Amino acid sequence: MGLIQYTRSRSPELAEYIDAVAQSPLAFDGSHPIEHSSHNHIHLWKLEYFADTCSWIDVDYRVECVSHVLEQWRRRLKRLPPYAQRGYRLYVYEDLAPTISAVAETDIGFPYTNSQPVFVQNIRDVLKLYEKRSWKEHFACVDWEISEKRLLDAVRKNNGSISKPTAEKLGIPVGKLRSLIINMGLSFQVNLVRKKFHRRPADFSNEIVYTDCWHVFERVLPAGYR
Repeated sequence: MGLIQYTRSRSPELAEYIDAVAQSPLAFDGSHPIEHSSHNHIHLWKLEYFADTCSWIDVDYRVECVSHVLEQWRRRLKRLPPYAQRGYRLYVYEDLAPTISAVAETDIGFPYTNSQPVFVQNIRDVLKLYEKRSWKEHFACVDWEISEKRLLDAVRKNNGSISKPTAEKLGIPVGKLRSLIINMGLSFQVNLVRKKFHRRPADFSNEIVYTDCWHVFERVLPAGYR
């Protein structure tokens, strides 16, 4: 039984989410890999949300899940220009939730130059860090009836605002609202709403929660890889 089939038998909602992540758009506009990462990084927050209550989501399952997504990305990346030109770098790194990212190869190399990374040998070394973590503890005040749709609807009803009125509508502090937008992977959608109401884009570029031992797995895919 494949990963998606197995997950669907346990949680159709999580299966739909994983499949959507695997098929998410990939873009490499701009000359700096951080620009690529801003297009192509995804916080796997829903995986950790379900892990709080689903004992079958263990380290082995997380590894299989992330490996599945990266394999789908690896295949799809062959259809884009950087495949023949210079290739790519794939990342799995530590944040509030495990985060994946794809960048095109450039002369800059490793893109996260403001960090002090601890490079690990395999995906498991990142994912095992979440075995004893609780996603909900990071957002203890949050009503977990807040779905992506509800959050975006609240932003729309407040004309693109991500300040106090929207936070109060959702029943959370302003600082938690911003963290929730970032870690639910809604930065792009929120800025689309803000654009509709002629607001400047919110700066979500400072998203990574760096620590003194920030763990990251890197996989280099050379040009023309098989």
